[in-house]
Amino acid sequence: MKGTRDYNDIIGGALMMAGGAWFSLYAMNYNLGTLRRMGPAYFPLCIGLLVMLFGLLLLLPALRRPGSMPLPEWRPFLAICTAVLAFALTVERFGLVPATFVLTALAALAELRPNLRLTAVLAVALSAIAVAMFTQGLGIPIPAFRWNH
Repeated sequence: MKGTRDYNDIIGGALMMAGGAWFSLYAMNYNLGTLRRMGPAYFPLCIGLLVMLFGLLLLLPALRRPGSMPLPEWRPFLAICTAVLAFALTVERFGLVPATFVLTALAALAELRPNLRLTAVLAVALSAIAVAMFTQGLGIPIPAFRWNH
């Protein structure tokens, strides 16, 4: 059903603006600092404001562009939410690599017919990247594997 507005971009722009506003407001819990001596809130505040600006730039033209009302697809939504929750519940107990495998496998269920070979390759690659980035690069003490609890 065609409408007088592009609701996909209106909803997307509004969500971007809300997310940017939340990020910016949360950043204000920290010291902003100055331009010469930036505090911990400076960069997150700037990113939040930029996301809000991009959301506004997405939303405004959509108010005058025809479009249709989007229909929600529940399977991908539930698969992604379940994958993120499962990662959060397994990373501390089993380690970063098993949690990343669980995350990738459950997120693949967002597709109608997930490709098992591609999902396995993606899980291996994401696990390697996560270990390299978080434990080696950033020095975050998340064990790659945790067998004894």
